[in-house]
Amino acid sequence: MSESRPAVVFGLLWAGLALARSLGRRGIDVTGIASGQHEFGLRSRYLRRRVVESEHAAVLGALRRSAAGGPVVLFPERDAHIAFCLEHWDEVRSLAAIPLPDDPEVVLRLRRKEQLAGLAEAAGVDVPRTAYPESEEAVRSLDLRPPLLVKPVEGQEFASVFGRKLFVAEDLEAAARAWHTARDRGFATVVQELIPEAEDKVYSLFTYIGQGGEPLANVVGRKVRAGPPRFGTAAVFELGPEPRVLEIGLRLLRQAGYRGFAQVELALDVRDGDLKLLEVNTRPPQWGGIAMTRRFDVARIAYDDLCGRDVKPAPTFDEEGVAWIYLAKDLWSSLELARHRELGARAFAAPYVQPKKVRAIFAADDPLPALASIAYLRTKVA
Repeated sequence: MSESRPAVVFGLLWAGLALARSLGRRGIDVTGIASGQHEFGLRSRYLRRRVVESEHAAVLGALRRSAAGGPVVLFPERDAHIAFCLEHWDEVRSLAAIPLPDDPEVVLRLRRKEQLAGLAEAAGVDVPRTAYPESEEAVRSLDLRPPLLVKPVEGQEFASVFGRKLFVAEDLEAAARAWHTARDRGFATVVQELIPEAEDKVYSLFTYIGQGGEPLANVVGRKVRAGPPRFGTAAVFELGPEPRVLEIGLRLLRQAGYRGFAQVELALDVRDGDLKLLEVNTRPPQWGGIAMTRRFDVARIAYDDLCGRDVKPAPTFDEEGVAWIYLAKDLWSSLELARHRELGARAFAAPYVQPKKVRAIFAADDPLPALASIAYLRTKVA
């Protein structure tokens, strides 16, 4: 068996914290790199070293120091961290094994929505009707049926700037205004038809595809509640068997020739019963910690594979009764839904009575990140 390598977790919010805990609990030497002190995972007891740097040159320097004794295993948490790896591809790859394919173009094709549509078509995966307008006039002349979604071409930075993943437009004129607002802040966008009645029918495959091209760990479930409501990131995510989600997601990634971590998000269109592709993330999802526990540990599977060990595929993790809950976000989102009489007490409580809950931040053996997350929340409210 190959020797253990040090691990570097780049990004220390929800998924990064889960990665650091999973590896640290197994005695692996973990360094955490954060862009600022607000990243609550910095307080985890499972980090041997902590680095706070936002400049690329400084991050590369930290990575070189971590790899002074030989290559490390690097886990980028969010889209900005993937972008860093792509920008410094050759040097990063010389210092670390990373959960991405050998060809960076494969990553780019999945990250950029205008390229993803063509890849989906080649794989036989349905996509909502989508346009790629280059002017406000082009938006106003689109042959799409409102309501419409105006979405960034790629990346999580849009949500950081606007406080939402996308804009919802009731007509073409509203879509044109949203397109203009996004462009003024430097964002390229696509315009897409909204799938009706899909708020509680958004499913995901979270997978790790090994270096040999075989899926080694698959996690399948459904977004129960989001924050902001309807179109935000998950506040509650629960597992459940969804064979079509598993098959479609793996078919798309196989068509792309993908390796590493990926999340494929699909929505059920009640008009025709088809699952339609919403997006692909080439990283763990925010709720990825649901699969980084003693019950099932995709982090350890990925780490072993990236260390060159022989890893056998694990059974699909879709066990009913397992739920990931981000309490602070869910309370806020649920209050909004309750205010509009769209959520009752019983529906709110349902995930909390699940026998196998995974908390987004709190852990009894590692409580300090939960305390630090209060300061993080203040930065978002301010």
